[in-house]
Amino acid sequence: MGIIVSMSNIDTRTATVLFFWGCPPMGALLICARKRSYMPSKDSKTPGKDDANVVKFNAKDEKQAVKEKNRPGLTVSKIVTYVILALLAIVMVFGVFPSFGSRGSSSNIEFGSYDGTPIEFSYGNYFYRQYQQQAQQNKATGDAAAYQIWRGAFESTVFQTAMSKKAGDAGIRVVDETLNKAIIDSGVYDKDGKFDIATYEKASIESKNQVKVRYEESLPVQMVVNDVTSILSAPAELDYIVQMGDTARSFEYAVFDSSAYPDDLTRQYAQANPALFTLIDISVISLADEATAQSVRASIESGSTTFEEAAKTNSRDSFAAEGGRAGTWYLYELQDNFSVPEEVNVLYSTAVGQVSQAFAAPNGYVLYRVEQAPFLADFEDSEVLADVKAYIGTRDAEVVTAYLEGKAQEFAAVAALAEDFAAAAEEAGVQTVSVEATPVNVGGSNYLAGFSYTDMGGYLNAVANDTEAMKTLYTTPVGEVSTPLAANNAFIVAKVTGESAMDTEMSDYLKLVYPYMSQSQSQQDLIQSIFTSGKLEDNFLTAFMENIMGVGASN
Repeated sequence: MGIIVSMSNIDTRTATVLFFWGCPPMGALLICARKRSYMPSKDSKTPGKDDANVVKFNAKDEKQAVKEKNRPGLTVSKIVTYVILALLAIVMVFGVFPSFGSRGSSSNIEFGSYDGTPIEFSYGNYFYRQYQQQAQQNKATGDAAAYQIWRGAFESTVFQTAMSKKAGDAGIRVVDETLNKAIIDSGVYDKDGKFDIATYEKASIESKNQVKVRYEESLPVQMVVNDVTSILSAPAELDYIVQMGDTARSFEYAVFDSSAYPDDLTRQYAQANPALFTLIDISVISLADEATAQSVRASIESGSTTFEEAAKTNSRDSFAAEGGRAGTWYLYELQDNFSVPEEVNVLYSTAVGQVSQAFAAPNGYVLYRVEQAPFLADFEDSEVLADVKAYIGTRDAEVVTAYLEGKAQEFAAVAALAEDFAAAAEEAGVQTVSVEATPVNVGGSNYLAGFSYTDMGGYLNAVANDTEAMKTLYTTPVGEVSTPLAANNAFIVAKVTGESAMDTEMSDYLKLVYPYMSQSQSQQDLIQSIFTSGKLEDNFLTAFMENIMGVGASN
């Protein structure tokens, strides 16, 4: 195993800006990520009730807030986007394009500035044209689409402004000959594939001016972009990357997570925190807003409809088809579906058969019906103990840290002398994960494979950016066992099972694609340098919410 070249590790901002500049990076995909929440049902503890469902209280339109599973880490940009999309979900949008009246209107919307130059939206300017272009590309409707379109136009304008300043600082000017050639080559006045003087003369003065301005703005910027992204890399740089790929190592590791915590200590923890593991059997109806929830509740209470019929007709979650039947849940699980977590206690006080009040959830409102009164879980049940261990591991990991580290150290000493690592792990009662040859890639370089590709368990990937952990993994002699490493609220002990060089086929492939990857990286670095610069004042969110969505501080 040698190197796997990642062709799609391009952030959304970079891809968007380059796409509308006409130079999409190789492998770039524009992705709008959504967070979703899943909670494992306990219907197996409800007599006569078969549960294969996964709860997602706002599932029909995929709008529920989420618990993260094993997935790539979130960037600040993504986190902000999730927050914004959640805010937009409560806004009714009747129009997302501001009214400017006549062409002579002086109405402007300022979204920030770059190096003192306002980033503003006004009739006919660059921001305005970018908005129109992106709206044509993105045919989706709704709040999320509006945000994406406006944000994309804003970022393109920031990029244009920054690069125009770089062009000005470099003394780049567009001479008439270059401008005229660019306009002719653009094909805007072509007929039958060739420039047509008659077509040009028929065009209005306004149209001609728009085309001229467009190329006067874009040509200097394109020259700067081409200069920056066409810088040649030294042959020694590629040799260094290939050399890094020649140190690929394979591993087998044992995992000491909360599942290894003793049953008696787990039972003690549960008995000390009984409320968290109190179960309740419920049915649910998930609705978009409080008014709808109150209306549905009134219909059920008046007898004009049943809870089951109301769920099938109105509910937005995955239990609608079952008449809202959701099964049995721990209190700590249900807390995640309450905007005010303490309100779960009100639900637990609701009488059996009664429809609850409408509770605010992360993205809507929920009605519950209690099917069975709350009851304490059976702490002698192995499945319950597994649930308690999972809770401790993810929400109270400090409880088990010292114990797991000690067990990992004991195992490392035994495994160092054992001929069969997997057998030693089995005897210790822990699972092992095998990882194929992977080069050292501490910085997460796009040019090299990393544990995100090869580690199906996810624990080595969790320490991929930890310099000391990676040093341990790649300096431990082949055939020997590492010291315990902390990863994902657990401890792992790894055995280095082999080391291999890059094969000729992979080496040749890397040499082929490296120039393209290098150019793509230069594009990304250029854009990131602009958006992380102290010269950028980003007031987009405030301006968007107040001027586009109509939601201000006084609303």
